[in-house]
Amino acid sequence: MRRQVKALLGRLAYTGGAQRLLLRDKALIVLFHRVDDRLPGNPISCTSGEFRAYCEFFARHFRVVSLGELLGRLARGADISHHLVITFDDGYRDNCEVAAPELLRLGLPACFFIATGFIGTKRVPWWDAERGIESEWMSWEQVRFLHRQGFEIGAHTRNHVDLGIVSGDEAREEIEGSRRRLEAELGSEVRYFSYPFGRREQLTDENRQLVRACG
Repeated sequence: MRRQVKALLGRLAYTGGAQRLLLRDKALIVLFHRVDDRLPGNPISCTSGEFRAYCEFFARHFRVVSLGELLGRLARGADISHHLVITFDDGYRDNCEVAAPELLRLGLPACFFIATGFIGTKRVPWWDAERGIESEWMSWEQVRFLHRQGFEIGAHTRNHVDLGIVSGDEAREEIEGSRRRLEAELGSEVRYFSYPFGRREQLTDENRQLVRACG
């Protein structure tokens, strides 16, 4: 019920125009993981219908831009009001097979952050194992397809480690190694990094400096 009330309030805000004030001088970055109709209710998944509705909502109410464009605008001090960036974490196969066609249909850019050690494997991380889910990852050819279609590709460590815990040489290899593998597979520079799990305490200052040192 709480989720339905929040959704209703959100719709009222946008239909009433309140978002023009709420998002003045602000941008949004939205994060997806998996788009899979077989997993309704899964906390990191949405259905294809839900994803289509999100994308149509974004296209109607925001200026959807690439991550690179948003960062460029921030660096220049340009207006970011009502700008929105779409991102995906991890590298699930449906990102290529389900999400990308919808993004291409609407002409929406997105950035896909790839945990390189998962691609082309049958590895099941703990968050899927706990729910009895067999993880399905993209192949490297599918990652290259996304890149050829103009989508941004970013690094997400090799093995989706917690960079609030992992340190030293192991952290360096997770951060640098993911970038090296992506650049070798794509044949182009990888400029963006998303650290796993995303809470403030899950990236130490030392590891933040490692990310910056990688460019």
